[in-house]
Amino acid sequence: CPRPSTRSWRRPLHEPPGVNPALAAVALAVIVGAVVAGSARNARTAILGLVVTMVAAPLLADPPSAPLGLAARLVAAVLAGYLLWVATRGHGVRTSGTLIGWPTEGFFATAAAIVGYASHGLGAPGAGPPLAAAAGFALAALSILPVLNGRDILRIGVGLMLLLTGALLVRTSLGGTSVELEEILTAALVATLGGAVAILAIAARSDGRPGFELSATTPHRSSHGADAHPIEPR
Repeated sequence: CPRPSTRSWRRPLHEPPGVNPALAAVALAVIVGAVVAGSARNARTAILGLVVTMVAAPLLADPPSAPLGLAARLVAAVLAGYLLWVATRGHGVRTSGTLIGWPTEGFFATAAAIVGYASHGLGAPGAGPPLAAAAGFALAALSILPVLNGRDILRIGVGLMLLLTGALLVRTSLGGTSVELEEILTAALVATLGGAVAILAIAARSDGRPGFELSATTPHRSSHGADAHPIEPR
């Protein structure tokens, strides 16, 4: 009679799952792209970082999304980036960039990613990978300063797109991989937001200013009847 193997007796009853190296690389690309998007002063460098983040974010799902939904997300990310690229046409077009420097932005994103990874599921079992929560928290943290303290249209728009992408990643970490219809609707939202920011950026540049600064407040001019019909002296 063969002797039963005792190898299975030594295996832990609850072995923690290892970190997927591929997902870790994708999460790193998402966070690094977001740091570049939020800190770069060259407008097209910021857009390039944003596109890297938006393209890599849908890949942070386990299991992967359906091919049609994933393709819609990728096309929407590229389309939004292209529209912003067109809005920044010209030599050396700049945005306000970060006020605290990219090393501080990177440290801020790292701390938020650690918090997101440690709080995966927010008190309940998460259906998605914890790396999606880490990247989502990092993007949400990086979007705070551009949204609240942005001085130009492009920087505020980049902050809003980082916030949207971060929220989608947190949703993936909590609810798991999105269904095909949800991915298509999300793609339409991403493309619409990118187009709206591009239109506002073009309008800001059409005012004659070199960058994307918000329009200055127009001084109020009161209109009186005597100004409209001056009374000629007799």
